[in-house]
Amino acid sequence: MRTESGQAAADRQGAFRLLGDYVLRDRGLLTRALLLLLLATAADVAGPVLIKIFIDDHLLVEHFEPRALGLLFAGYLVTQLAAAWLRYRQTLRFSEMALGAVLDIRKRVFGHVLRLPLAFYDRAIVGQLVSRITNDTEAIKDLYVQFLSVVLTNLVLLLGIVVAMGLLDLQLMLISLLLIPSVVGVIYLYQRLSGAAVSDSRELRSDINAAVSESIGGMPVIQACNRQQAFVDRFDGLNDRYYRARMRSVRAGAMLLRPAIDLLSVLVLTAVVWGFGLQVEAGVAEVGVLYAFLSYLSRFTEPLAEITQRFNLYQQAMVAGARVQQLLQETPEHWSGGGARIHAGAVRFAAVDFHYRPGKPVLKQLELEVPAGGFYAVVGHTGSGKSTLLNLLLNFYQPSAGTIRIDNQPLQAYSQAALRAGIGLIPQEPFVLAASVRDNIDMGRGLAFEAIQRAARQAHLHPVIESLPRRYETELGERGTRLSTGQRQQLIIARALAGAPRILLLDEATSSVDSETEQVVQQALAELHGEVTLIVVAHRLSTVRQADRILVMSHGEFVEAGSHEELMRGPRGIYASMYRLQQQAHRIEALER
Repeated sequence: MRTESGQAAADRQGAFRLLGDYVLRDRGLLTRALLLLLLATAADVAGPVLIKIFIDDHLLVEHFEPRALGLLFAGYLVTQLAAAWLRYRQTLRFSEMALGAVLDIRKRVFGHVLRLPLAFYDRAIVGQLVSRITNDTEAIKDLYVQFLSVVLTNLVLLLGIVVAMGLLDLQLMLISLLLIPSVVGVIYLYQRLSGAAVSDSRELRSDINAAVSESIGGMPVIQACNRQQAFVDRFDGLNDRYYRARMRSVRAGAMLLRPAIDLLSVLVLTAVVWGFGLQVEAGVAEVGVLYAFLSYLSRFTEPLAEITQRFNLYQQAMVAGARVQQLLQETPEHWSGGGARIHAGAVRFAAVDFHYRPGKPVLKQLELEVPAGGFYAVVGHTGSGKSTLLNLLLNFYQPSAGTIRIDNQPLQAYSQAALRAGIGLIPQEPFVLAASVRDNIDMGRGLAFEAIQRAARQAHLHPVIESLPRRYETELGERGTRLSTGQRQQLIIARALAGAPRILLLDEATSSVDSETEQVVQQALAELHGEVTLIVVAHRLSTVRQADRILVMSHGEFVEAGSHEELMRGPRGIYASMYRLQQQAHRIEALER
């Protein structure tokens, strides 16, 4: 198991790799921000020096020459106004850097996530991904605005104060510098105590997001199974662990940040006053110098306190940056296809093996040849490998052995765009955007409206769309709530057909629709028969009775093949048994109605 210090080092390394490019990219903005910072610090540090001159050269000697006093007052006013304006401009520059970096990081992360292979999502948790894209990237912004800006500002201010102190009194400056190693020790101790707690809290926040997302998505099932209390208990456990992790970090901060710095500053202040007292006894002290040192010391303490307090944000930003970097390091889906295009739509699987986990084959030496325009159906019990066959044809996964060819060209000969344009997929669960009907059919492909209408007619959805308030511009709401389950499935069919694919894949497309919608799907398939290659994975066998060839899959192999009539006529096999059982279930259901 990785140690806490090793985890902290890995977090910093990952975050620095991610952020280093942005610091270099924005070095122009950073240079301007630093220039503004130097000017603001010079103006700020000049204030106590001017007051020291007023005290020693005018107030104590009662020399109140109007012109000199006016110049001192004007100089003090100008320096303070200049310091305020310059710090305002400097803050804008750092904020511009931060927001620009987060904007680009979010684009990179989201674009990267969309290009990850389907195998990544087999193990990914949606809520955690959302947390990395939103919460973690927002924490990176704090690294720029709340940490980098504050630390640089205060370090430059400290340097300016030390220089001013040295010019006024070298001995008192050396006493004041005792504060710096003490604060460095406090910061080191804080990082050691809080690093693991901060990392745990960010992980647990992702788990909380995942639990909320999962619970809301499965609310009907949770309530139907009366498992509300179990999910409440699970959420309470995560929430309680998050609370304890945050409290560990808060306790470390409460003990070591502001209180420790205040204590150290009081001790140093006492030492400075004591040193000044010794100078008074020696007859070399100036009251104006004491005022300036007290003023500088208060400003000296505040930057150190600010820096230490920002280390909490630094810890969170480092962990967040590492988590984002880990996501960006996931290998994206790689396409090296050439310029081939799918023209006819003939499909061939030759001796294809596949497994998700080594030693557990899903497909075994699979042989399949579908002619262009053919209507082939794949049926079988759950877990037999039917949907996996479609996933391989879509190149979501690569076969462990064997080859898959389309139009006598291997899949590797096709670019991603060519493969997606030539193959249409109708999944079991319809994915509907919270957008208009037109947008849902188009899916950002920029299709002509005529093509969208034609696809809707082919899916027998056009009359339904015409009855909607704004027809094709009607907003469907989240998950397409304005449409019934069957109509949502027809919408997905229209989406697949709108791109005029040469191969159409249906993955259990009628398993969750009513008999009326099933008949609509059957009619659409009959109209497409011969025009495109149809490969239909079906649980409802009535959907595929008209198929040219029905393949029965069991444990990753084809065990029966033939037309509906051939399979029903021969010896009683798996297909015939499944078909008769379904027909019996339909008759019982009809009698009950």
